[in-house]
Amino acid sequence: MSCHLSIVIPTFNRAHLIIDSIPILMSLEFEEEQGFEVIFVSNGSSDNTMQVLADAAKKNDNLRSFEIAPSGGPAAPRNKGIKEASGSIIVILDDDVIPDADMLIHYTRHHKNYPAENEAVLGVAYVPEHVKTKPVSLFHEFNYTNLGKNVPICYTYFWTCNISFKRDFMLQNGMFDKLYLYNEDIVCGYKLAQAGMTLRFEEKAKGQHLHQLKLEDVALKGRFVGKWIWATAETTGTPQILDRYGVLAMNIGFFKFIKRVVNRIGFWLLDNAMTLWVLEVLGAKAPIRSKVTDFYYYLIYRKQILLGFKLAKNAYILDKKSNDKIDVIQFVRDLEI
Repeated sequence: MSCHLSIVIPTFNRAHLIIDSIPILMSLEFEEEQGFEVIFVSNGSSDNTMQVLADAAKKNDNLRSFEIAPSGGPAAPRNKGIKEASGSIIVILDDDVIPDADMLIHYTRHHKNYPAENEAVLGVAYVPEHVKTKPVSLFHEFNYTNLGKNVPICYTYFWTCNISFKRDFMLQNGMFDKLYLYNEDIVCGYKLAQAGMTLRFEEKAKGQHLHQLKLEDVALKGRFVGKWIWATAETTGTPQILDRYGVLAMNIGFFKFIKRVVNRIGFWLLDNAMTLWVLEVLGAKAPIRSKVTDFYYYLIYRKQILLGFKLAKNAYILDKKSNDKIDVIQFVRDLEI
């Protein structure tokens, strides 16, 4: 079908979520005569995702679905969806983001105001009120505080939980690197920025972010994030990315570097069993989110990020001694820590 805009959603074993989100997606408000389509791409799901999508497609002409072999990350299914899309404008959503009814209206109006092919726009993924009370919601909040309205922002904000861009510009200059299991969106933003992308922020293009990390998985997630931060920093090395992920490096600027050293020293002083015990006494493991729970899980998460970063870096240095042609991304992808 020919349409004005295509929503592309990669998904993996989320049939229980998308069965509820599909009716919401199909009923989104839209002002353009050509209409919109929704494309789901299953990343080798082993649940009944494809059956749910097939049943929904029988009732909705503007819903299409595809399945690819498991790739480990969202890059490959996003690429598939973009290539199959009919719309000249793409909106990328995570499968756990539920759009507000008027989200597409705000995206299309923004693209009308900024019609150039190199224009992209970041929307908002917010944590709904009923989730904010849970301690784990700390890990699903995005910081939009310093983003000005309609002014260019850094490519490190190319967050694909809710973002929109012109299809042709992405096809010609970007696409997501399928080897990355994390940060593939930031790396894609970096490539697009080199090709001349202008990224802006539209605070009214909103969707609820429902994803819930299990508290018992916080440490494992931290190490996973840490090794991919190292890989991203190693392969790009730009001051913006180093700054974005808190990497200690002189090229982020002298004063930022000093501030980060002081911050790191402060963290090391607090990173001990006594601090965690005191926080637990104060209610850090309570089921309701508070400043105490935030600080407690922040300490655990950050420690594991730093550990993952260090382990990946040291393992790479060790392996490189025997194989100087080792590929950073493939190495980190295969590395279990």
